[in-house]
Amino acid sequence: MRRTIPYLLFFLIILPGGLLYGQENYFDSLLTEEVKVENPVYKPVVGLGYGAFSFIGDVKDPNWSFFSGNPGVRLTVSTYLDKNHYYKLDFNLLSGSLSANQGTEGNHLNFFTDLTAFGVGVHYGFAHLYKKNPRVFPFVGVGIETFRFNSKGDLFDAGGNRYRYLPDGTIRNETGMISSRDFVYESDLRKLNLYGSGNYTQMGFAVPVDMGMEALLSKRVMLRAGISLHITNTDLIDNVNKASGVTGAGSMTDMFTFTYITLHLDLFSEPEYVEVQKLFADYETDETLLADEDNDWVLDFGDQCPASPPGVEVDSLGCPIDSDHDGIPNYLDKELRTPAGNFVDDQGRLLPDTTFAKMLDSMKAINRSELNYYIGGITSSAGEQPGISVPLKFREFDQNKDDYISFTELLNAVDKYFDYRTFLSLQDIYEFIEFYFSQ
Repeated sequence: MRRTIPYLLFFLIILPGGLLYGQENYFDSLLTEEVKVENPVYKPVVGLGYGAFSFIGDVKDPNWSFFSGNPGVRLTVSTYLDKNHYYKLDFNLLSGSLSANQGTEGNHLNFFTDLTAFGVGVHYGFAHLYKKNPRVFPFVGVGIETFRFNSKGDLFDAGGNRYRYLPDGTIRNETGMISSRDFVYESDLRKLNLYGSGNYTQMGFAVPVDMGMEALLSKRVMLRAGISLHITNTDLIDNVNKASGVTGAGSMTDMFTFTYITLHLDLFSEPEYVEVQKLFADYETDETLLADEDNDWVLDFGDQCPASPPGVEVDSLGCPIDSDHDGIPNYLDKELRTPAGNFVDDQGRLLPDTTFAKMLDSMKAINRSELNYYIGGITSSAGEQPGISVPLKFREFDQNKDDYISFTELLNAVDKYFDYRTFLSLQDIYEFIEFYFSQ
């Protein structure tokens, strides 16, 4: 029992707060609306990725693969070319290195070069071909780029002795001692002019052909995985061409591949949807329930005088105001301060005694039996339908203190509840509504 009491107190304190918080969030959500932007402005998208360079040329590496090459990075800036967003214009900057090593067989050639490339290409995605907007879809691309290289070779060991590759598969230096490669590319292959190629340019152009898959992680984040084949216009990246006389050298120009994964962030474009703050919530309402035919600001649902003349001041029941309670509304009353208990004419004017005496003339007076019958009917009717007094806890909503709750006062009570301006509970509100209909 002692353990139960703390838990009970906890729920009594926390639960009402949670309900109020949830209620507040619900009504806050009614005041916000997500609207689609008609013509959002799309800014360039920035992508940064990592990958591997692999060389394809006359110097053939026996361990060649798309993924085991030299590391490199790729920076991409993209923008749309068309209104339908089928095509993108990509500006690419690649940085990394290329290398190839024939090992201890064949021509024993090797090289290493830093590589920097900059280009522009057209990118086409296939997302629009699917019936539903896909999260993952293929793409292709083609472009043109310029690149720079500076090929070096590992021809000497740490002591400056040239490697000698013997038929038995060993490597020895010039003194005949067994050696091994240190993979330090110290020799400028163009300066050595080993095959008579001369002082060739170390700049080139290439046509990159790109393909892969794209995955939309969110509206502003996209992941791209692909491979690009770069077909160059030079055959001297590895310092070997057909004219060099090296066995196995072909007539095709050198190429290289870049296998990569890039992350693209749309940091600057306008959003497709924006949240708009509304001054009031929109509800679907029944026009018959909220109709006000005489435009007196008292809804027909609770208007006891639904045909009040235009511009006439009315009370909470929708009836024209009668300040002196003589039965003649103010807008027809010629005497607005008639003493209580006096008889008036149809214009609210006090009747003189002589006029009242004439009304009591025997020819116009009512028979006593008929009067008793009339007065008895009123008494009986009043006794059968006694008035219902407003309960004490609802008196705060009887604004005009007429001991009657009008429809306007009912709506005001409901507004106070939702605005947290009353101590009544939800059950009290239900009782208040039932009392309104029982009047």
